[in-house]
Amino acid sequence: MEIRRGQVYAVGFNPRIKTKPGKLRPAIVLQSNLVSEAGYPSTVVVPTTTQVVENAGLLRLRLKRGVAGIERESDVLIGQLIAVANESFKREIGVLPIALLRELERRIRIVLEF
Repeated sequence: MEIRRGQVYAVGFNPRIKTKPGKLRPAIVLQSNLVSEAGYPSTVVVPTTTQVVENAGLLRLRLKRGVAGIERESDVLIGQLIAVANESFKREIGVLPIALLRELERRIRIVLEF
């Protein structure tokens, strides 16, 4: 499977450990395609959750049902950036629209002070 930046995949996050999300869930690839093409064995992603929170502020970005192939309304967990083994990727779900990818990038820059 070719892993590409801005795409949404079903990723296995088990086992759940403390604040690390568990189970199979959609995640958005943030890592540069250059790193993936170099054959690096893991990929930086940001997971999603269907446990949406109203007025969650900067640390969550809402994805409406159907956006990027998401089956249920979900929040992107911006504070949960994580590198996962490429073997954890199960299937491609869709592609994040460019406007949402840019908003995600903006929020990550703020959170990481870049």
